[in-house]
Amino acid sequence: MASTHTQVQLFFKCHKLIDADTFSKSDPYIVVYDLTMNGPKNAVGRTETIRDNLNPVFKTPVSVNYFFEMRQDIKLDVWDEDKGKADDFLGKATFTMGHLMSSPQSSLTLKLDTKGTVTVTASLIGTTKGTAALQLRGRELKKMNVFGKTDAFIVISRLLPTGQKRQVHKTEVQKKTLNPQWKTTPPLDLVDLCGGETAAPCIALDCYNADSGSGEPMGGCVLSAEKLITGAVIEMELVLKKKDKTKSYGYLSIDRCDYVKGYDFLEYLQAGMEINIAFSIDFTGSNGPPNDPRSLHFYNPQRPNNYIRAMLAVSDVVQEYDSDRMFPAYGFGAIAPFTNGTSHFFPLSGNPANAYLSGMQAVVDTYASLLPVLRFSGPTNFAPTIRTITDGARQARGVYTILLILTDGAITDMQDTIDAIVEADDAPLSIVIIGIGRADFSSMERLDGDTFPLQHRRGNTTRRDLVQFVPFNEFENKPPSALSAAVLEEIPRQVEVWGRIAQLSPAAFHKG
Repeated sequence: MASTHTQVQLFFKCHKLIDADTFSKSDPYIVVYDLTMNGPKNAVGRTETIRDNLNPVFKTPVSVNYFFEMRQDIKLDVWDEDKGKADDFLGKATFTMGHLMSSPQSSLTLKLDTKGTVTVTASLIGTTKGTAALQLRGRELKKMNVFGKTDAFIVISRLLPTGQKRQVHKTEVQKKTLNPQWKTTPPLDLVDLCGGETAAPCIALDCYNADSGSGEPMGGCVLSAEKLITGAVIEMELVLKKKDKTKSYGYLSIDRCDYVKGYDFLEYLQAGMEINIAFSIDFTGSNGPPNDPRSLHFYNPQRPNNYIRAMLAVSDVVQEYDSDRMFPAYGFGAIAPFTNGTSHFFPLSGNPANAYLSGMQAVVDTYASLLPVLRFSGPTNFAPTIRTITDGARQARGVYTILLILTDGAITDMQDTIDAIVEADDAPLSIVIIGIGRADFSSMERLDGDTFPLQHRRGNTTRRDLVQFVPFNEFENKPPSALSAAVLEEIPRQVEVWGRIAQLSPAAFHKG
């Protein structure tokens, strides 16, 4: 999946700036740099200049693309504009977008490195989120079959700026009729249909006759989501362009559009939702004895192993959204001094009543201190961890949990794990699996569920994608930010779909 972003506007005000002018007050303005995306030399924008004011409130916002999946460092330079000579520097401040977006009202007051403060407030540039279920009907379609009428179906796609079409849904075939009425589509996500940009005409509906292979084109039409979700009956002509000629193949009506409003990930954050990360570490025998330098768990404080590197890379981003930075950490597939035989779920702290550790250094230190006293065992079972974390996620008010499972190989309780994931699809939970080492991780790709929804042994399937798998070896020689981006890029969408399934608006997260 390609990285996605949300555009936000940053508004600024300053208080008690340095007075750099001799006969008047400073004339301040702010220049904004996105150090992560653009570097220290390319500004993403600047405010207007306000004359003779040491406490300016700027009206001109600066637009920034916000990426949840990466640590995004922003620098603010405050200047005094001096016409006819070089501007005077009044101070600078830095912050991360994660810290800003997870702060109350998405607002931070920062001390300048000289004197005074700057307050930055983020405002979401609105996009329309939600789903639309469509009732489609054809009228007076062109007869396509010599000995019959027409066997028509509709393909609904997103029209990309390149002119390509990305299929979102295909209806069933309605046979031998020139006036077909198709079954109501399942709810289609507006992000899939139009990327959330409702004004652009980018929803394509194309009609095909099913009698010839993959379908004989019968023309199509394009409309915007803005028009689609009005609820009005819409009829459009099915037109097929061939070279310089156009030909009509009849009419397509949208008799009904059942639109269900959805909410943006940032709306949940701004309402007070926190994000907590829970760690689950594979201590099965296939990792190798931890005192062996070839072991995946070999510990060298000067050269962190890949388990530690993965945990630090992901937590560097997620901890910005966790106010207390207390992380629950667990292990599985080993015998610990405080377990009764091999355990498939145990707290690294050794205290079943409190698995939380204060800060990432405590997680790393506790992990390292356990290695000499653990007896690596097996098998590799995920289900006990997923079920326990799911129960905890349901009980944690105002918190969305990311379960990070770090493992070195194929799991042995595949169907139990699938069942646990399906049962968790309405919980405030995402599951990220990072494969450590060079084992065969093909079974993990199945859990990812990007191609087909996971199916419970009882027959029901997941209503949303809540699992992401990433093999660490693809990022072993890349900066930590590359791993965190790959691991976390699907989280905002997963939160939005969960909110829709759980029927929770951002108001549910307001802290009173």
